[in-house]
Amino acid sequence: MNIKTLFNRSVIAIDAYLRCKRKHRLTENRNVLIIFQQAFGDSVVLQDSLIRYAALYPRSKGYHLKLIAQPSVLSFMKENLSLPAEIEYEAMDFKRFLADYPYYRKVVKQYDAYAGTAIVPGTSLSAEILSAALNAKRKVGLVRCFDVKSPFVMATFAQIAYTERVKPDKSEMMLQRHRRLLHYLGDTTYKASLPKLLPKDRMIEGKYAVMCPGASKSEKCWPIERFAEAADYLIEQYKLPVHLCGGAEEKRSAEQMKSLVKHPDHVIDHTGKTSFSDWSAIIQHADLVLGNDSATLHIAVAGRAKSICITGVYDKYQFFPYQADHLEGNDILPVTLMRDMPCEWCRTKGYDAGYGNPSCTARIKAGKCAECIEAVTVEEVKTAIDKLLREFSK
Repeated sequence: MNIKTLFNRSVIAIDAYLRCKRKHRLTENRNVLIIFQQAFGDSVVLQDSLIRYAALYPRSKGYHLKLIAQPSVLSFMKENLSLPAEIEYEAMDFKRFLADYPYYRKVVKQYDAYAGTAIVPGTSLSAEILSAALNAKRKVGLVRCFDVKSPFVMATFAQIAYTERVKPDKSEMMLQRHRRLLHYLGDTTYKASLPKLLPKDRMIEGKYAVMCPGASKSEKCWPIERFAEAADYLIEQYKLPVHLCGGAEEKRSAEQMKSLVKHPDHVIDHTGKTSFSDWSAIIQHADLVLGNDSATLHIAVAGRAKSICITGVYDKYQFFPYQADHLEGNDILPVTLMRDMPCEWCRTKGYDAGYGNPSCTARIKAGKCAECIEAVTVEEVKTAIDKLLREFSK
């Protein structure tokens, strides 16, 4: 982080803190602002609950519901998810919001007195700084199952950003956490259900597998040579060509994997090359999806594709294993490969994976995966592949 960005962040944090401490002229109206800072996969998980927000705050009773999200995330949502028309959707650059003080001031001025109720259905520093800076009378946050202890700035804003904090149980998956928040807000009949994609036409003929060897952070990525071995297994044992999917930032992982497989002609790389719509189409028609905790796996769940997720216990239960209150006939829960460890929930408590575990922190700083990811073996993945493909081939 350069000096200019550090200075901007410091000024932004101080300004938001001081704004939070004001006690006058709080906004009271029927405008509801949903502050959704999170990424593609999180937006998939949010989809089913959005329908209930529209019913909870109906226009017929004078409510106006607006959701703000990253520009790319909003484009992804509109292309791939069934979204309620009753909600207004608006783009906001959350990354710039934390790094550019003039832009921060512009955003705060735009939303400061806009809504009487602000809802943050998932924590992040930028969302909490925005919530703290707003003048809404009611600011409701779905917080972590453990209070953040470190770093100081994150811990501070996690406490002051909201007038009401909804804390989930540590065993609840994010679908159930959204349900807990809706129940708190007044929709007591909502049951957590799997999200649904907009159906897409098949782009690839025949049977095939999808792999996502990348993720948003290196600590979430199972070693690339193990993905290559799993790809060779799918090609040799099941005659399934492997299509690689993911965002542009995951391109390097895909290139590394293709260089390591024995059958590169049977590995097709789409990483960073597809539209959001094509990304969804490739995944939802796959015979098997295998990857790290990433948007690709959430898309697979929403597309009712058989899937296997390799994940850690840094945010145990938050996203995997998937849990819902009820399942419909064609719903398929992903198989989750996760190794329990004493340092579980490290990122929940410390904001970064490896918190409290010096050896794991050192690995992550060196660009390697977390220890709990490293513990998952290729044989475990092969066993899961065999069980899943054989079970659904009967």
